[in-house]
Amino acid sequence: MIQKPVELSHKPYYETQMGAAYLGNSLPLLKQLPNESVDLICTSPPFALVRKKEYGNVDAHEYVEWFKVFAREFYRILKPQGSLVIDIGGSWVKGYPVRSLYHFELVIELCKPQREGGIGFLLAQDLYWYNPAKLPTPAEWVTVRRERVKDAVNTVWWLSKDPHPKSNNKRVLRPYSEAMKNLLKNGYDAKMRPSGHDISTKFQKDRGGAIPPNIIADPASELGSFIGNAVLGSFNWVLENDLAQPVNVISASNTASNDYYQRRCKEFGIKPHPARFPQALPEFVINLCTEPGDLVVDPFAGSNMTGRVAETLQRQWLAFEIDENYLQASKFRFEPEAPLIVTPLMDLEKPAKQKALESAPVSTVDQPSKQKTEQNVMQQLNLFNQELTSMEEHKLRFTYGHQFEPEKFSLSEIVQLCQDCEPDRRQLQSQIAERFFSTHSSQNSNPTRAEENIRKLAMNCFLSLRAYQLVEKTNNDWSYQVTDLGKQILQQSDPQEALTIFARHILTNLTGMSLLKAIEAINARGDKPQLETIAYELQEMGYALSPNAIYTSTMRKWLELAGVFEREYEINWDVVSEILEIDKDYIDELYTLTPEQKYFLLAMIHLGIEDWTLSDKVVKYVTSVYKVRLTSKMRVQEIITPLTNVGLIDSKKSTDGRGAKSHYVKLTEKAKGELVSSLLASIAEITKLSETELNRTFEEVVADLNHPDKHVKGKALELLAIWMIRLTSLRFTQWRTRSYETGQGEVDVLAASDRFVYHRWQIQCKNTKKVDVEVLAKEIGMTFVTGADVVMIVTTGEFSRDAFQYAYRMMEVSRYYMVLIQREDIEAIKEDRTNIIQILDKRARRVFAKKELGLTQEEIDDIDAEEASLAFEDDVDTVVE
Repeated sequence: MIQKPVELSHKPYYETQMGAAYLGNSLPLLKQLPNESVDLICTSPPFALVRKKEYGNVDAHEYVEWFKVFAREFYRILKPQGSLVIDIGGSWVKGYPVRSLYHFELVIELCKPQREGGIGFLLAQDLYWYNPAKLPTPAEWVTVRRERVKDAVNTVWWLSKDPHPKSNNKRVLRPYSEAMKNLLKNGYDAKMRPSGHDISTKFQKDRGGAIPPNIIADPASELGSFIGNAVLGSFNWVLENDLAQPVNVISASNTASNDYYQRRCKEFGIKPHPARFPQALPEFVINLCTEPGDLVVDPFAGSNMTGRVAETLQRQWLAFEIDENYLQASKFRFEPEAPLIVTPLMDLEKPAKQKALESAPVSTVDQPSKQKTEQNVMQQLNLFNQELTSMEEHKLRFTYGHQFEPEKFSLSEIVQLCQDCEPDRRQLQSQIAERFFSTHSSQNSNPTRAEENIRKLAMNCFLSLRAYQLVEKTNNDWSYQVTDLGKQILQQSDPQEALTIFARHILTNLTGMSLLKAIEAINARGDKPQLETIAYELQEMGYALSPNAIYTSTMRKWLELAGVFEREYEINWDVVSEILEIDKDYIDELYTLTPEQKYFLLAMIHLGIEDWTLSDKVVKYVTSVYKVRLTSKMRVQEIITPLTNVGLIDSKKSTDGRGAKSHYVKLTEKAKGELVSSLLASIAEITKLSETELNRTFEEVVADLNHPDKHVKGKALELLAIWMIRLTSLRFTQWRTRSYETGQGEVDVLAASDRFVYHRWQIQCKNTKKVDVEVLAKEIGMTFVTGADVVMIVTTGEFSRDAFQYAYRMMEVSRYYMVLIQREDIEAIKEDRTNIIQILDKRARRVFAKKELGLTQEEIDDIDAEEASLAFEDDVDTVVE
């Protein structure tokens, strides 16, 4: 249940599940908020402009003192690690083409120490909002005298009370540039650059996206809806070559004239707010500085864009606005029919820590004893000896680790010694004592006692090796063998990879995740993790552990070598996530498969091969889509048989007797349960469609396109778009529009591929009888916004002759490639899903013949007819044999 934000004595003007908007002067409303109760204040106060605005603004010379009254309340209500983000536009000196310095004076006053009359904030960073649609003002100096350029940038001050406010730029990553993608794919030389920067091998690791700049992009801009997208034309080179670091400019227009908010204002005769917040700015800031459930406040709410974005991103919010007309209009943003504005991040919003904790195996070591939580331990009377026996449950045991610290030996060194001495435990302990502990008791005057101490140390080391499951007991206490884990570690040529494998084992099979939870809990309280405090925390979790036991220190040191700890007790949850392979692609988990086997299996998954299908058809798909040739010789022995043996596909010969060339194949229940479900889950997470919907067959989806219910038809059109993406092995990028909700019967989607020649696809599905040339022209026009190279239009009806001619002409004279799929094609795909590749290949050959060979349409038709006859003869030959 979501907890409501702080309730004030005033009655809310309106409220939602996550927040409330209040009418009135924000100053007395702010005074009602408790100390240190707010995570983020994100606002755009009235600017100190030369010309007065209808929403009220203060003269520049009075502005700083006016604002400081509010700032004192901001400082009081912010949590110690909270943030204050102010969008504040610059101004001009009246009558002169020179800039006012009031917004710089303001930040200086806000950051002065309180003892000097300031507020005491720290400047975390300066961000910049670039508004490409801003008017060229002041007109006298820009458009009349031409002495100045257009003022199109607002300064956004990010202030905090603490040098380390809560923030995580992984929540605002932007897609990698092509340069960075090439670097990740091809590698580079790790060396000192001429600039003096030491570029290490860490830059070659794919971390899911580039850290965004402090230029914040508008989802409605021509470069698409990615947080942190850079759109300043003159800065493109810098931003494209910015391999991993974000920059600090937000680009967004606030001049939309026909969005939902504007239309509703017009319908009700309410004047909309003239200086609305762009969605991109609060989206960027809220994602950067808060987590779901945090409280966001906008004391100068205006049209309440901040509240709308916060609601969508599952943050609590409060909005204060003094003008009732503006507040009344802001209610339109929360109507059921209103667009969400931004896509909720859902699981993408979860930090690495949360994903790691949720994905860690659940075992009894993480479950505290139920009776331990009770005040009094239950007692039972023993009738035989009249003693009280405790009924407290058996305590959990933390992994034993004594004299097993990495300072003594490397991981591969100690495991190699175990293998060399196998299976004699006495010999191993003797070797451990001699190599690693021989000088331990050199100061002891009693040789016998010194020798005994050394033997105990070696024994403790062996017991630790066994506890960490690197060795295991065999016939008796004095024989052992190296485990599969130990052998796997010895097979690694890279020591760091061996440590990663060991860390994964510790986190997955031992008590490593409990240790991280205990340390994280201590850090969250602001306490200092030490041996005793960690032990006490683990005791609260149900472990029987002495406060002086060094087992936790031993485990922490091994995890530290794998990068789990950045500093002594600071957990790097991103590394934990990587070690646990949480974000690993579902098909890559099948690490034992060859590339050819993977592509064959992946093709069957995307095509949804659940009924017996000739393997030849799957092979043609693999060749066309993945550009991988699977020869007939290797097909059965090297692909079909191994996949059958591991239980991922079923296979049988296509004909009995001699000469049969092909096999029938289909996915097994295991593959459908583990692999297809994983694919659908990943699509569901991105598209926000349910797995139940995505699990519907292609045939069921096409049938629903004729359903009398508009909503059912619209949902079927969405699912058809997703099916087209799956059938062509593309990757869903984003929805472009959802026009079916307005009754227009169309769905637009963007997709991408790194295997097709053209890597960015723009797909439109239309449920109409006829598609004419105007639709195609409109889609080509949209490519200037989407940056697509391929335009696919799918219709349940037909394309006009003019539409086909326009498509071929466009492909002849431009860089675009158009794919037109109509009713007869959909019927062919219903009969056999692999027909999608024949259809696409045929379209591609036609374009090549006309564009490169200069053939006429009649000549192309003759070639197609001849190919069709040859294909028929091949089929007949197969049957005869």
